[in-house]
Amino acid sequence: MKYVIIGTAGHVDHGKSALIKALTGTDTDRLKEEKARGISIDLGFAAMDLSPETIAGIVDVPGHERFLKNMLAGTGGIDVAMLVIAADEGVMPQTREHLAMLHFYGIEHGVVVINKVDKVDADWLELVEEDVSELLAGTFLAAAPRCRVSAVTGAGLDVLKSSLLKAAEAVTVRDSRAPFRLWIDRVFTVKGYGTVVTGSVLSGTACVGDALSLYPLRQQVRVRGVESHGHKVEAVYAGQRAALNLAGMPASEITRGMFLSHNDYGQVSEAWDVRVMLDQPVESGTRIRLHLGTGEFLGRLHTFKEDNPQYMRFIAEEPVAAGAGDRGIIRLYSPQTLLGGVMLIAPCKQARRISEEREILAQALLTQDTEQVIYGILAENTGLMSEGEVKRQAGYFTASQVEQSLEALQIAKKIIVLDQLFLAIRSLKLLTRQCTALLEAFHREQPERAGVSGEIVRQKLGLTEKAFDKLAALWSKEGTLTINDGELALPAHANKYQAWSLNVMKASEQALTEPGFLTIDASILGEKLKLLPEEAKIAFHMLLSKGVVIQVDSVYLHQTTIQKAVRLLQHYFRDNEELTVSQLRTMLNTSRKVALPLLEYFDALKFTVRSGDARRPGVALSALSQSEAGDF
Repeated sequence: MKYVIIGTAGHVDHGKSALIKALTGTDTDRLKEEKARGISIDLGFAAMDLSPETIAGIVDVPGHERFLKNMLAGTGGIDVAMLVIAADEGVMPQTREHLAMLHFYGIEHGVVVINKVDKVDADWLELVEEDVSELLAGTFLAAAPRCRVSAVTGAGLDVLKSSLLKAAEAVTVRDSRAPFRLWIDRVFTVKGYGTVVTGSVLSGTACVGDALSLYPLRQQVRVRGVESHGHKVEAVYAGQRAALNLAGMPASEITRGMFLSHNDYGQVSEAWDVRVMLDQPVESGTRIRLHLGTGEFLGRLHTFKEDNPQYMRFIAEEPVAAGAGDRGIIRLYSPQTLLGGVMLIAPCKQARRISEEREILAQALLTQDTEQVIYGILAENTGLMSEGEVKRQAGYFTASQVEQSLEALQIAKKIIVLDQLFLAIRSLKLLTRQCTALLEAFHREQPERAGVSGEIVRQKLGLTEKAFDKLAALWSKEGTLTINDGELALPAHANKYQAWSLNVMKASEQALTEPGFLTIDASILGEKLKLLPEEAKIAFHMLLSKGVVIQVDSVYLHQTTIQKAVRLLQHYFRDNEELTVSQLRTMLNTSRKVALPLLEYFDALKFTVRSGDARRPGVALSALSQSEAGDF
């Protein structure tokens, strides 16, 4: 079964609602005021079987300019436009405006209806046809079927039904496997059932019992019941009109302009990068009305660059929930004249200009090239993305479409995969350049340091820990950088630093053992090795980290010096049972400041055991042979 949404368009009182009633038997003017005034004020809905295999939901929109907001709420989700022009009045202002809006929404299929033919003669009808041909020239309706109809007499209705069927057959079937999405156009409470919302299903499937998210609130609701075209059903599919009985949210908190979707498939932001299609130039900062889905959002348009006017930034006065590639209409705030159309690309970043990667994404969304959309998403996200993240940002393409595109992009060597995380090659090259530049700058400013903390680099690149770890491992494997104890360095610097550190270690053994059993520090090291103060600090820290210099409480001794002390200790206890601090001080020719913490250090290693104010040999010292004293 194929489902399509047909939407009316046209000037007020040109007979749109009467035509729907003649086709379906349904009076779409449901409000008392509509019946009293004889014009449509809000959206109306009907359904008809175009064939045994094709069912159409029909959205009837008001034609009066005062109710244009309501008209736009019903136009965004239609597949087939039915432009109605009264034969007795011909082309009127709202005829032109509605046609322009259909164009900006990207609608590609339609039927033109010359209604009320019973009110005019043949000559007049020919003149009207000429005006209509002039109006439609160069538009998507230029070659569309044109039906002469009378909703009153029924003349031409069969031809109209046949034309609508042909138009519906030409529509690409909306994908019921894609994530579910429905813009809400009505909300009310039914006694005994609770909250009910209605709308056109743009994509996917919703079943009784499903959990859905209500955007922009991100509130989870549950589908208690489903109706489509007046019949209770277990599920609704893309292209159908639907009424959903929801649990988890009172009707008072839901408004027209919200939408329902499966979890995580909506994006919410007050700032969006957009691609505009304008009838007239718009100054940066102009306050506008964005008609998106079934909602109206106030905000301002801001330009990026004068030479790139098709890309702008929409800063809304409230959060806007949407998906990548959604189309809308923009009007001036006041007077409410039509400015053009807009396609949402993605929530904006902080950059003042639109990136080349975002332009790639915008063009792909415009053409609905799935593979290019996926590539655009990856290219403009410099971090690695999981398959689930790609699917969420891909909007309403199916899971299989995303998976096939990812596979094709890998084969084409446009993206890489690191432990099930995806990254565009151009993003990899950009990140590699940025990381290299960061390390070059760090080495230039602090040549005495071995490297820079990986965490600092990660933060500057704006990557998650997981993404950075994968990239750092790749860069290390490819020889772009080295990783040592969590610090990153360029290979040339790492080699130079390694040679320097080996020289420092070699020179330190003689230089730092000369003072004997006296504490040492960075200044002594710098003096002995003729290092600059900052170099001396780094060198001393390196010797500490490598265990060449050992901290004993507040005392710092070279490991060779401590090994010498252990050998002296072994020799002493061959002839003596106890050792005091004073005796150790004399034996090592040092101060009490060094002797006491050194003895406590030996206690901790179980080389000595406290016995009153003295020490006896510990089990570790007894087990330590003379040859092992240098390797304890």
